[in-house]
Amino acid sequence: MTMIQDGMRVLVFSAHAADFCSRAGGTIIRFVEAGGTVQVYDLTYGERCESPALWARNPRPTIEEVKAVRKEEMTAAASILGASIDCFDFGDSPLVLGPERRLQVLDAVRAFRPDLVLSHWINDLMHPDHVETTQAALWACSYCNAGGIETAHEPCPRPSLVCYETTMGTVPVSGFVPDLYVDITGVFDRKMEALKRLAAQPGLPEVYEVLGRYRAIESLHVAGMTDCRYAEGFARIGKQGVL
Repeated sequence: MTMIQDGMRVLVFSAHAADFCSRAGGTIIRFVEAGGTVQVYDLTYGERCESPALWARNPRPTIEEVKAVRKEEMTAAASILGASIDCFDFGDSPLVLGPERRLQVLDAVRAFRPDLVLSHWINDLMHPDHVETTQAALWACSYCNAGGIETAHEPCPRPSLVCYETTMGTVPVSGFVPDLYVDITGVFDRKMEALKRLAAQPGLPEVYEVLGRYRAIESLHVAGMTDCRYAEGFARIGKQGVL
């Protein structure tokens, strides 16, 4: 499987405000540069569990104030990447996606008619919101072509589903092993610029700079990507090995 192809329609599901950018920001830029269209859906603003700099403020902000800041941040980051973005605002920690919410996710797939869907690693066990997101995305991709399930939009062909990085530092528990790599060397500075817009999580640029360098080293040894200095890793559900 080749991740980057010309003119692809790519739908990205992100549990919280920043996940799409930290895990797949460089790849999103690559899709856009190849003439593709990328739509991101945050399921929440990450207002409770992933906005540490905002909760450290004095006076303490309200939930709605945190959401408003995170909306501005994620919109700015997506703009730098060249993607459109929206938020379901389902509420995080816990993020619970019952039948009605899953139908909303399904309808988003049908409305966009993607070639490819990106979401969290399905076994990102250290962050249950991530697991919940991809369980819903997998269900939506599996049944978006089912004529007996009615939503506002008509059924569409089933897209491919590929998982992006697990929570940093949890690979020994989650078992995330990339079998696809994308060279983001040429767009890495733009990814960092986008991550800096997500200021409620100030540690993101440093952490994902380290991960980008590590995945590049990995890609050299297991995928022969000799000129790659920064990479993002992806895994297909049920697949092993490296391409």
